[in-house]
Amino acid sequence: MLIYRGWGFLALLIPVIAMLIAISLFGVKGNISYDLFLYSLLAAAPVTFLLGIWLNKKSLHDLYFIRLQYWGLAWGVVAIGLIALKYLKP
Repeated sequence: MLIYRGWGFLALLIPVIAMLIAISLFGVKGNISYDLFLYSLLAAAPVTFLLGIWLNKKSLHDLYFIRLQYWGLAWGVVAIGLIALKYLKP
């Protein structure tokens, strides 16, 4: 069950749209690679963060009781962490 308030569902929709754009531009035969997934998630992070700040000025928008801008921070941290793990792996 998806629990959201206002435009909180955008926390999931923005990364999915970023991945679909990445697949259409850089995908091979309609597939997404691990690198493409991480970089599209990283690209979606500031968009989600800034949109969350802008929308939460007027009213509350959250997903699973976490505000929209914090989802942007979470996507960025996850993407940077997974990129670092990928390139720092021995």
